[in-house]
Amino acid sequence: MDDDLTDEERSAQVRSALFKALAVLAVVGVLIFLGTTVMVRALDLDEGSPDTIGSGEEEPDTALPSTALPVPGEETEEPSEEPSESPDAGKTGNIELSISPVLARPMERVNFTGDYKGADNIQLEVQRFEDGKWTDFGVQATVRVGTFETYIMTGRAGENRFRVYDPETQQGSNVIMVTID
Repeated sequence: MDDDLTDEERSAQVRSALFKALAVLAVVGVLIFLGTTVMVRALDLDEGSPDTIGSGEEEPDTALPSTALPVPGEETEEPSEEPSESPDAGKTGNIELSISPVLARPMERVNFTGDYKGADNIQLEVQRFEDGKWTDFGVQATVRVGTFETYIMTGRAGENRFRVYDPETQQGSNVIMVTID
């Protein structure tokens, strides 16, 4: 009978260990659930419900335009900021542009960074001054909490004048010069 008590004691110890392990696993599971929930809410990842994600019925981030599209044949206002030799000259708004490097080789990366005071979630167009007018370079920068960054690569040798332009407000940044050699 002494052997039976030890077997019973062993069974009780095994059951006790299993219950403790299950309790620890339950606590860990609850902590993971709570941590995940807090992180999802903190990162704003719970904005849409599963039935609206990808349905195409999402609200636009910006208001729709309040003006009509231009009529063909009518004159439209072109941005007409003349470039200047001074990197700080030619400011027309709250857009401040900086570049690095100012001297580059053909197709070397040139970084554009800047500030757009009071702006958020705005698309800026990178423009180059060509043949007496500003033309879109085909690169955009998105303003996030007042700052933006992008880069360009060009093979056009010589002095190239660039700016970023907000087509919504028709404001251009200061003009910057990049020399490609």
